[in-house]
Amino acid sequence: MDKKWVSGAGVIVLFLLLAYLFIDFANHSGRMGNIVNELSGHPGGDNTGYHIVLIEQERYHPYWEMVEKGAKEAAAKYGIDIEFTGPVRNNMEEQISLLEKAIAAQADAIIVQGLNDEKFTPVIDKAVNRGIPVITIDTDAPASRRLAYVGTDNVAAGEALGRMVVQTTGGKGKIGVIIGSELAKNQVQRLNGLSNIVKNYSGLAIVDVRSSNISHMEAIQQAADMLRLHPEIDVMVGTSSTDALGVLQASKSLKRVPMTIIGFDNQAETLAAISRGDITATVAQQPYLMGATAVRLLHEHFQGMQLESKYFTGVKVLDKSNVQEGESL
Repeated sequence: MDKKWVSGAGVIVLFLLLAYLFIDFANHSGRMGNIVNELSGHPGGDNTGYHIVLIEQERYHPYWEMVEKGAKEAAAKYGIDIEFTGPVRNNMEEQISLLEKAIAAQADAIIVQGLNDEKFTPVIDKAVNRGIPVITIDTDAPASRRLAYVGTDNVAAGEALGRMVVQTTGGKGKIGVIIGSELAKNQVQRLNGLSNIVKNYSGLAIVDVRSSNISHMEAIQQAADMLRLHPEIDVMVGTSSTDALGVLQASKSLKRVPMTIIGFDNQAETLAAISRGDITATVAQQPYLMGATAVRLLHEHFQGMQLESKYFTGVKVLDKSNVQEGESL
């Protein structure tokens, strides 16, 4: 009996050893197959094998969450692996550092803002020189070798702000402006667009411009300082998503109401304030469409398709008559 038991146990051990060797060989063969496919330009696995990085201006900001949502859904549709990163608070230097990290990690493509030509263009070109296509989103870097730009025509968006000022004031008023950042090209372009319209009306004048640094608290502080210094201001314009709400809070605390306030983007709080009549109007971008379009264009690029240089996603002016439309942008 003992000999039979030992013999049977030996067979079992031998069987388990052979099974282990077979499974290991199968796994190894699978990995080798994926490697061969990738080296020959045919990624293995269930998705396309492409890994792209989207660098946001500020993580967890409502605007960038909508960009992320659009990009994530498009990536799932096309079988692309997408990674989201960005500073917790607006910080251009940190964005550039994250861009450098994405290049060093050899991402298959990068989506990033081109906030400042002098700072961003050399790093974008570095990525392209290493074979990494770059799409600029929200803010362009036209002097760079980027593949394409997806986002708002920011000068035209600023002109939409200006036309709304004219419409609501009858072409008469003293204007204070809060911009997101004097270093960010998209903000400066919106200010230029606003100025393009205002300068055509002798009854309108921009008396002060200040920066919120894309911060709600800073928008409150800068708006309050501006209103104290310029009691003649009766119109306030914000060019980034946090600005109009900061202006509203400052004007209420200083009892400078009613105040004509025109903002930017479609944050839920902004839409609610328009519904109440506290904010007159806002110029809303389409961040979901920006994210989805950027990923779609990279998919088309990976398929060998030729892309145009610019893809403008458009804006929509929202006031009390159509504010509900802002929820779907």
